[in-house]
Amino acid sequence: MTTPETQPAEPKPELRPFQFSLRTLLLLFVVLGSSMAVFGAWGIVVFGLVVGLAVYIRHLESLSSLTFLVLVVLCLYCLIGLLLPGVQATHESGRRSQCRNNLCQIAAALNAYHQVHGSFPPAYIADKNGKPMHSWRVLILPYMEYDSLYRTYDLTEPWDGPKNKKLVAEQLREFVCPSDPNAYVSATSYLAVVGQYTAWSGEDSRKVGDVDFAKEAGNTIMVVEVMNSGISWAEPRDLALYSQGATIANLPGLLAAAHPGGQKKEFYFTYYYTSGVHVAMADGSVRVLKTDGLSNEDLLWNILQIGGCKESKVRSRVLFEDCERRLNWPNIAALTVWLLSVGTLLTHAVRSRKVVAFPPPPS
Repeated sequence: MTTPETQPAEPKPELRPFQFSLRTLLLLFVVLGSSMAVFGAWGIVVFGLVVGLAVYIRHLESLSSLTFLVLVVLCLYCLIGLLLPGVQATHESGRRSQCRNNLCQIAAALNAYHQVHGSFPPAYIADKNGKPMHSWRVLILPYMEYDSLYRTYDLTEPWDGPKNKKLVAEQLREFVCPSDPNAYVSATSYLAVVGQYTAWSGEDSRKVGDVDFAKEAGNTIMVVEVMNSGISWAEPRDLALYSQGATIANLPGLLAAAHPGGQKKEFYFTYYYTSGVHVAMADGSVRVLKTDGLSNEDLLWNILQIGGCKESKVRSRVLFEDCERRLNWPNIAALTVWLLSVGTLLTHAVRSRKVVAFPPPPS
């Protein structure tokens, strides 16, 4: 009885081993370096995930599931690379934006008051003896969503009277800049420029259509942002520009570096800010007045008057500047290298899935 000859089993295809050649090691080094450049300390974790994904792809059996997984993971990594290191606003830039928004609301309320009453509010309301009793900030409360507070406020007694004193103690965030050291008290950070040749004449009201305001609303400062004013938001006291010497003597201290210069780095852009203060113009716009160029008393005296910010008079392009934005090329280059290196590594993992059939053993 003859025994049928046993046929040798057909060898199974085996995966080509994941060869760590010099090229592969160099690629892994690039992935690690670019991951840390883009994600910081988390780059080590991202690098581990990328390498683990490459190994997982290398051992997948279904090419359809492989294709789906690669597409999904690549999309996720691209989103991470684009969104994770995005805008990271600093605390000071956030305070700077809030100060600007506050002044924008004040400027809008002033113009709303002008539309209803036909003129801007007076700098203050005085009693029968001419003594100031209430500030213009009280008069615009109904146009800043504080109508109930305005109706509760008693205009028949002074701002610091028994009844009003309790209301004034309440902080109104629209009247206080977060960068002001007195942000948690009732002191205001926004003062009107009051004087004979300014947008505020005191107890009298001005109109945009007045002769002295004609075509100069966009060049006339109405409200300036100051620090440490020590003035309550309801107090009828502002920046008085009646005499040049008395005003200029203390004004630099109020305007000095309300917002310090510096830079804010985001992932894709770097913003360079100059030292300055926000000012509201008579046309409702808000601009940044550079404090670096205000050491000249005559220049400072001129720009606070009606039409004082006209470019032909004071070179407003030099005095008014917000920020300069530049591309952050190192970060953009790091993200590009990361995407290319990760894509190359995953492509190498896909190509290494080709199987090799070993020849049958000799009989």
